Amino acid sequence: MDLINFFRVLLRRKWLILAITSVAAITTFLISRQAPKVYKAVAQLSTGISEGSGIAFTGGYSRGLQKYEIEARFKHMEEMIRSPQVLELVSYRLMLHDLEMTEPFRSLAKLRATYSSEEIRVAQSRYQTKLDSIQTLFATDELERKHIQILRNIRYDYQSLRTTLMVKRIPGTDYIGIEFVSENPYLSAFVVNTLSQEFIRYYANIRSERSQNSIGFFAERVAEKKAELDDKVKAWETFQKAQGKDVSNPMHELMQGINKLEQQRELANEEVFDAERRLIDLQSQLNETNSQSYLGQELSRGQNLSQLLRGRLTRLNARYVRNGFRSSARDSLDNASNELAAEIYSSLTGTKTNLTENRRILIRNKVRNELKLDLARERIELINQELQQVGSRAGTFTSSGAYNSPLGKELEVARDAYLVVLNQLNEAKISALDIVTGEVSQETFVQPPENPEPSKTAFLTVLSALVSLSLCAGILFLLEYLDVSIRFPSRFGPMTDLDMIGTLNRLNTHNLDLVSLFGETQKNQSLESYKQLLRKIRYEVEEAGEKNILITSTRAGTGKTSLLVSLAYSMSLNGKKVLLIDTHFKRNSLTQITAATPSLERYLNKEISRKMLVSNSVFQGVDVIGCEGGEFSPTEVFAATEFESLLQELAQDYDFILMEGPELNSYADSKELVRFSNKVIPVFAATVSVNPADKESITYLQSLDDQLMGSVLNKVEMRHLNR
Repeated sequence: MDLINFFRVLLRRKWLILAITSVAAITTFLISRQAPKVYKAVAQLSTGISEGSGIAFTGGYSRGLQKYEIEARFKHMEEMIRSPQVLELVSYRLMLHDLEMTEPFRSLAKLRATYSSEEIRVAQSRYQTKLDSIQTLFATDELERKHIQILRNIRYDYQSLRTTLMVKRIPGTDYIGIEFVSENPYLSAFVVNTLSQEFIRYYANIRSERSQNSIGFFAERVAEKKAELDDKVKAWETFQKAQGKDVSNPMHELMQGINKLEQQRELANEEVFDAERRLIDLQSQLNETNSQSYLGQELSRGQNLSQLLRGRLTRLNARYVRNGFRSSARDSLDNASNELAAEIYSSLTGTKTNLTENRRILIRNKVRNELKLDLARERIELINQELQQVGSRAGTFTSSGAYNSPLGKELEVARDAYLVVLNQLNEAKISALDIVTGEVSQETFVQPPENPEPSKTAFLTVLSALVSLSLCAGILFLLEYLDVSIRFPSRFGPMTDLDMIGTLNRLNTHNLDLVSLFGETQKNQSLESYKQLLRKIRYEVEEAGEKNILITSTRAGTGKTSLLVSLAYSMSLNGKKVLLIDTHFKRNSLTQITAATPSLERYLNKEISRKMLVSNSVFQGVDVIGCEGGEFSPTEVFAATEFESLLQELAQDYDFILMEGPELNSYADSKELVRFSNKVIPVFAATVSVNPADKESITYLQSLDDQLMGSVLNKVEMRHLNR
């Protein structure tokens, strides 16, 4: 099917396509207008993945990541945020909020009607336990399966949350965007904030577990190497005593110093963990849009008292580490820290009179924990520097000559091995610290959106119209493409291998007025075309010069009866006297249409005279011999010689005798009538395809050779006549 004709088909059926498109667009418009309003909250997580320095996502130091590595890590983090393990933590928080607060995000009326207060209390306790322990509910447990169903009833389960959740890296940045859409603005904001917090907690927890495994591994190695070193020291001291030499061990004091530094770093690490967890909780309770620390805000203002006090704290912190962590140095450090915390708190709350007492307490605690966290981090850096210096001093003992004996060499090797694994343990602990204090953080605390999402009514309406239009065009194209009917006159020859004497356009001939049709020029193009095409067929028939003509078809419904009547009337207008004989005994439609007397069988049975055989039609010059019809063939109705003699007698009175025969696919009647005709004209319908039964009948028609005058292709669409 070429493009031009396809567009012609579209134009011909434009009103139907326009109607379908309009209905689709109007329906979409009405449905989308009734859609409930939704609110979208958006949060951003800073990941630290693409930064050039610092600790990478896997816990190791960044080595200049390739682009594909960065993309892979972002994908990994996105999937982790959307994972059931993280989203179920959000589910617990949502459910606990609605059960504990007077204004829940969603109605719990149906839930309270389904479950008893005791069942709800047990579920609430289980949600809190799972939240605290960062665990999921198990569907294999009968009780927990009920708790999963409770979440599903309120649409707080993992699948429901994920439906309207989008997690995607913001292109070209180090941020991951989190979007959530719901019917409640406060619910949307709560989900993105809670998801950010719970992901950070979950992320730190799993990385901390991995790091603790590494720390445990290196701690065992350190213990092994320490035991080996102690054994070498004892052996060396025993050897020295036996030789009467000095047994003073310069390594002893050095190892004591290392152990003390290690213990103090452990205490500083604990302070960092404690401060981090407290700050996460305080940030959630404060619900502030700006997540920057109070300490950072105060120190960024320029030269002021807070900066002076912070500088003093740095010096006291360094003195505390260098002087061996004396209690007096710690007291001075704590006093200075309290003084700075009081100064920052005063600066933050001094001019604000609308703060509640509870919020003032939260601010004070946040300031103290920020300062505690800052000092602990600084102290860890100072301790690491001290450990490096101690390790470098250990190498100087070799040059002193104290370990020049074989046992001394073994002691030196054991010492070096111990320092190597001790350094590895230190690196693992630093990595664990960076995991907790690491790069992943929520940029700002999200407030509930003020306005709902813009309506997509116009967009959906236009999209619906375009889709329906495309669908209609596609279906129409498919139907046209898959249509294997004859359709065009140009197809008839290749499909049937038969010659044509003419075509007729499709026309409703049920109430066709032939007198009016041929009496004047028709304004209706279809009627005028039918008349002119019929005249061409009349010319071919008259030029053939044969009187007895059989009109048949391969199948029913081709329009051969209407052709028979129309052709006879057209010949009569040309001064010809025409006789129509209804030899279609299976269906005597010609007799019924012309209202002829069913006389053929009775005449051949000698029941009536020749005078009663022929009936006059409504058209001058056209007579009809009707039949009664029945389930019998022509040769069963009349003897061959009698019917042949009748035709010879009738030929003396008429210019043309037109007979109608049944369809060849179903009956043998037309084959029996062929012997009584000079020419055969088969009629085909352009609206049907050529099936195997048709091909068998066509083969028979081809065997008639010169007796086959030619075919008529009927019911051709007007637009297909010239194709």
